[in-house]
Amino acid sequence: MAAMGSERARETVRRLQADIMSGRWPVNSRIPTEAALAAELGVGRSTIREAVRSLAHLGMLEPAPGRGTFVRSLNPVRGVLSDFLAGHSWADILAVRKGLEVQAAELAAGHATPEALARLEAAHHADVAGGDGAERGRTPGQFHSILVEMSGNTLLAELYAVILAALRQGLRDGRVMAGQDDVARRSEHAALLAAIAARNPTAAAAVAAGHAEHDFVARD
Repeated sequence: MAAMGSERARETVRRLQADIMSGRWPVNSRIPTEAALAAELGVGRSTIREAVRSLAHLGMLEPAPGRGTFVRSLNPVRGVLSDFLAGHSWADILAVRKGLEVQAAELAAGHATPEALARLEAAHHADVAGGDGAERGRTPGQFHSILVEMSGNTLLAELYAVILAALRQGLRDGRVMAGQDDVARRSEHAALLAAIAARNPTAAAAVAAGHAEHDFVARD
């Protein structure tokens, strides 16, 4: 087994990170299996396993037992920010998430390209069909990731990735829960998509604010 301090192991982490950051695997998509990556990179499966753990620690990947490993961020989640969030209440964290999503929606409506709109619409339709690849509504999926990307603000996107990493952990720990059913969530996504397609920043921000107010809530 290669130690993570070895040059081969470090190179495996670098190559996987480069693939993620290049967009080879979109956010919320599943990366190839451990065996496939080992064959592609010419290393042992134990080396792949350790590399995935390292990238999961950075917030870029998330192993989901029985389903595979999913891309969660195209950039490393700053560990210091993740630790910082741990000292704050879930009410505060969810309020910050709301602010980021409202800002992202407003910016996206202001300068969305036809290509980006087509991707957002495709993500919405995939979600309606139950195949968006992101826990089927239990956490923000491809729709939200594309929306934040459409803001054009890389700092906002990186902060949002930190918030999402914390939110997913909160859901796993039972400290946060979904606040609406799939029908309501998809309806609000449709309204948000319509506001962005209409290039109406004010409407997009209003819909995003209402949606973020109750899609996930802290447990008492």
